Amino acid sequence: MGSDHEPFEFEATFAELEEGLDVLHQSVERLRQATGRSAGDRALMLFETALGEIGSNVLTHGRPPGTERPVEYDLRFDAGIVVASLTDSGPPVHEHLAREMPDVDSEAGRGIAMARALVDELGYERVGEVNTWKLVKRL
Repeated sequence: MGSDHEPFEFEATFAELEEGLDVLHQSVERLRQATGRSAGDRALMLFETALGEIGSNVLTHGRPPGTERPVEYDLRFDAGIVVASLTDSGPPVHEHLAREMPDVDSEAGRGIAMARALVDELGYERVGEVNTWKLVKRL
């Protein structure tokens, strides 16, 4: 599958929830503009929703108290596929991808299950003291 557009890359670091979510949304908007996609592009909207869920989790749980290390974020688009990665120095995430959608009346635990349903691939890896989340979506 080819693309008429040049590859797109965006990198950032951030430490606060509000700042981080703003950066994530701005990066998707830049991707939208660079690829000429409409504001109503369904695949890109689904990707952005999943990215916001994982980004929120990383920024909420992925920075141990007192840590100075920011979250590292990378967004790339090439040949019709968008890939985002978020890296943090928080505690390991257990049973993250196996978790099913919680009951309707549950107020927590939906983000990872929802994100998994919205993208083509949701990956997680822990190497040493570092967590890396990877989201992949064919646009």
